Amino acid sequence: MNFFKSATIVLLSIITLSSQATTQKEYAPGERAQLPPELNNTYVGMGAGYTSFPYSNSDLINGFQAQSFTNPHFGLNVFIGHYFNPYLAAEISLMRPIEWAYANNLVNNTAGKHSIWISLMGITLRPTLPINNRLSLYGIGGLGIVSRHGFNVGNVNAIPSEDMATFLTGGGLTYAITQNWHLNLGLEYALAQQENHQPATTYAFAGFYYLFHTLHLPKSYSTNYIFHKNLIQIGGFKTSVFNPNVNKYFTVHGGLPIFWSGQLHTRNGATVVYERNIFHTHKIFSFDLGTSISTYQTAVNNTSFEAISVFPDFRFWLFRSRQFDLYFRYEIAGPTYLTQNYMDNTELGGQFSFQDLLGIGAFIGQNKHFNIAATIGHYSNGNVLPTNPGVQVPLEMSIGYAFD
Repeated sequence: MNFFKSATIVLLSIITLSSQATTQKEYAPGERAQLPPELNNTYVGMGAGYTSFPYSNSDLINGFQAQSFTNPHFGLNVFIGHYFNPYLAAEISLMRPIEWAYANNLVNNTAGKHSIWISLMGITLRPTLPINNRLSLYGIGGLGIVSRHGFNVGNVNAIPSEDMATFLTGGGLTYAITQNWHLNLGLEYALAQQENHQPATTYAFAGFYYLFHTLHLPKSYSTNYIFHKNLIQIGGFKTSVFNPNVNKYFTVHGGLPIFWSGQLHTRNGATVVYERNIFHTHKIFSFDLGTSISTYQTAVNNTSFEAISVFPDFRFWLFRSRQFDLYFRYEIAGPTYLTQNYMDNTELGGQFSFQDLLGIGAFIGQNKHFNIAATIGHYSNGNVLPTNPGVQVPLEMSIGYAFD
């Protein structure tokens, strides 16, 4: 009898466990788990390659001549675009050399190197000719904006600092590795502006881009991760408490070249932020749009200024648990209005700027409503204006509340 009793208990346990397994809770993908229609067929990419900015004595003014010129031959570019159909896209791009151009040893005047900062922004159409399912040819044509920061000798201008409009053309070849990932070979050519003493610009590059498509989502998931729709944050910093130069550790000079510092330093500041989640994958990535108002004081003269920004925020979720979700965030190229343009004897180039943030944070609690975060910041105009020293915002701590 004991044997039959034991066997019955085991059998009932198996049936119970099987029943629980078959009735496991399922979670349907939410509305924000699908790519927004506006982003369908949008692409973002980057490249690296050969640059030609052939400055010479014909580009110097007021009688200046140099013994030689050092012109950059390696540059980077980033671009974002949208395909209206398989045959036509619109694109915005930005290219700059790794090193600046230099006029070396001005004749009968000043020895040494005099830098010429350059970048090339493009606003173009991109007609495309598909060869087969993977290979395509494309051309580009449209507006090019060369942003140049020249130099003076004493109070005399040797090469002007200015933005110059020109015609940008070129083309290239793309190869689809997958539906989303594409290799890209390209050539860009910006016409010379002789009246502005600006030579023609050539850029040949190799790179890649990611093409966003409507996702094919499953009907349900067996796990659920929380992505709240709204987030409000307040934060602040004082350099008397936190390291004022923490940004340098994430630049070329600090060994981890993923961020920027700036010539204008801030002493303290405070920020109010609102973000709204636009899209998220099931677990690891989310994309928010946000707006912020920040107030700062400069490190030297204690000058107050404000920054009003809108921005995209990219989060990569590193660790998930019932009480703690950890993420890495990168906010880049958020258009910003600065209320001051000249501070601490530094000319920023204009009141238009871009806001960039890098940091980590976490949502805490069973329902993940409470947020803590640590970020570093940077403002600059991305060399779309002739002068671009940048503003450095050191480590800022914030708290927040997320809700639907």
